[in-house]
Amino acid sequence: MLFAQDISMREIINSKKRNFISYIIAITLLLIGIYIIFVNWKIGAANDIITIIEAKSIITMDDNKPRAKFIAYKGDTIVGLADSEAAIETMFGDASFAYDNRFTDTILMPGLIDPHVHPMQAAVMLNIDFIAPEDWELPGVTYEAAQTRDAYISKLKSLVERKSDEDLLITWGHHHLFHGHIDRTQLDIIAPELPVIIWQRSFHEIIMNSKALAKFNLSNKVDFEALMLKNNVTKGHSNHEKGIFSETALIPALGFLRPYLLAPEKLQSGFAKMQQMMLENGVTTISDMATGIFADFDTEARLIKKAFGHDKAQSRVMLMRVSEEGPPESAWLQDKRTAFANKSVMLNKRVKLFADGAFFAQNMRMNPPGYDDGHVGKWLTPPDALAKLIPAYWDDGWDLHIHVNGDEGLDVVLSSLEKLDRGNDQTITLEHLGYSTEEQNARIAALNIMVSAQPNYIRVLGDTYAQFGLGEYRASHINRLGSLEQKNVPLGLHSDFNMAPIDPLYLAWIASNRETLAGNAKAPNERISLEKALRAITIEAAQVIGLDDRVGSLEKGKKSDMVVLEHDPFEVGAKGLDEIAIQGIIFEGRYIDSN
Repeated sequence: MLFAQDISMREIINSKKRNFISYIIAITLLLIGIYIIFVNWKIGAANDIITIIEAKSIITMDDNKPRAKFIAYKGDTIVGLADSEAAIETMFGDASFAYDNRFTDTILMPGLIDPHVHPMQAAVMLNIDFIAPEDWELPGVTYEAAQTRDAYISKLKSLVERKSDEDLLITWGHHHLFHGHIDRTQLDIIAPELPVIIWQRSFHEIIMNSKALAKFNLSNKVDFEALMLKNNVTKGHSNHEKGIFSETALIPALGFLRPYLLAPEKLQSGFAKMQQMMLENGVTTISDMATGIFADFDTEARLIKKAFGHDKAQSRVMLMRVSEEGPPESAWLQDKRTAFANKSVMLNKRVKLFADGAFFAQNMRMNPPGYDDGHVGKWLTPPDALAKLIPAYWDDGWDLHIHVNGDEGLDVVLSSLEKLDRGNDQTITLEHLGYSTEEQNARIAALNIMVSAQPNYIRVLGDTYAQFGLGEYRASHINRLGSLEQKNVPLGLHSDFNMAPIDPLYLAWIASNRETLAGNAKAPNERISLEKALRAITIEAAQVIGLDDRVGSLEKGKKSDMVVLEHDPFEVGAKGLDEIAIQGIIFEGRYIDSN
């Protein structure tokens, strides 16, 4: 009896405990619900607030309203521009406003755009020491130029001494026309014990010493040539005796370099440096013009999404497929969007194709008279293969971005493009366009093709290529962009980092001044106007990558992306573009100081 009473009492106590716990859970859930409602109300209220910014002047890059004094945005979207605060308020009646007066002494422009960058390449290269023909000011470090062989060898020897205890030394920036030819034998003298890799200034070629070849089990020539054969490397793109991996031979070389280049801690540091460079130079949008250089598409897309696709992102990136043997299965694009795209990471139906070799390595294909030393440029994609790839992707609905540098390469590309059925809204953009003739530019205009140009060619190479390779006339007409402006060809200017810094105002300065490293003016008639230079880093840069419906100009309905300048580009003129200080950016309505 007592046992039964004891059980009954325990049941009563347990029941009360259960009721109490249920009560606590119910109260907790109620409070959580109230909190969620409150937070959503606060977010909704914040999203309903229209922020009005006053600036000294706002350069919109919108032909319909080139200037304004006030700009209004709600959340990440511009809702209006006007010349007075009252005019803005009148647009929205009884709306709630927030007033931001931090920029009354500054100039606002659309957030700057670099339409051709490789985030993975940038993240890798920003962990490598530079020895290049020009100065480089990068986040946390400055590398002074080495413009002679003696200067290069001296810096390389110093680097070998400082890093003698490392497993592998990689340095970037060598150019034989500044620094003389260097091959495996010469590297062995400089570094007999340390594995060393020299990355050529173009990025398209590396040179290894014997220790580096041994590290990757390539000391034996038979093994070396078997690797080249396995990867379908074009004949003449590799040389075991000299330790050279060029153009198509670079692909297998990157394969065994991945563990060193893509170490997580290095990539994290590299992406952080890249994003700091972008911030300091006012860049809010970039396009990765070939996702899958160092690894497969999925691996790179995942890493880029991790770096750019988070809530505190200060810029956005567009991924891009690299052409393979033909278009992918129809589900490919949607599958990749589902896996990798979000608010800050985009993937559109665009593909990157390749024609001829690197301009910085004099591997571009040139029409007669060719190169003055008799060497011949290289094809990244043989002309017959390219002639099949272009219509295959086009007919499948892809927008085309075609890497092309020399005038022979351009003839091959244009001949294929002229055969396409252009009766749709697809677009074609030529990437780099190092050297073209006036007649070729006319063909580009007639075909309604856009150009994303690399202006740093004339800056770094204009003098040197006049002495070696192209002669004075052709070297002076590298980057024939003034002709494209006269023909109303849409033009973007890109860095293709590390072919140039991720610094659009500097690129605009180069294209509108055409001065070499030595200060020599080259073909002044090929300078682009100040207006065109600014369009080429804003609205036309957006156009060449198909994003001009959302960025590139300050208009109602577009993203609230702005760069905050201390001086007006139209007041300082083309000569002063590279001296304009950038205070910060506004990315989707959030201000981020450049420091």
